[in-house]
Amino acid sequence: MGQRITLPANTAMVPIARHGVAALLPGISRLADVELVVTELMASAVRASVGDITITVDLAADVRLEVHDQRGQHPRTTEIPLDPNAPDGLAIVSAVATRFGSRRHRSGDTTAWAVLAPGT
Repeated sequence: MGQRITLPANTAMVPIARHGVAALLPGISRLADVELVVTELMASAVRASVGDITITVDLAADVRLEVHDQRGQHPRTTEIPLDPNAPDGLAIVSAVATRFGSRRHRSGDTTAWAVLAPGT
């Protein structure tokens, strides 16, 4: 199991999440991409959550990020065309991550996840 950071669902926590994840992954080749993905997943969770948000970071061959919240609904995970004038956060995740998706738990909580392969 990976390392976890738990924060309240508040917009002020988005940069704290980004910096916290970066601190867990010093020296990885795609740190800027990881920071972008965690920012977008955290912002999405903050908009819909009613409680704490937990970020799990697993580092093996790939970096796997999970953002678990109590929103009770799935975020959109289909491919979305990027509008260069106003890109959607989850479309950005789909463009940067190797794979991403979400799952709803019996409790009603939701986990959005993304995997970033090194050097891709």
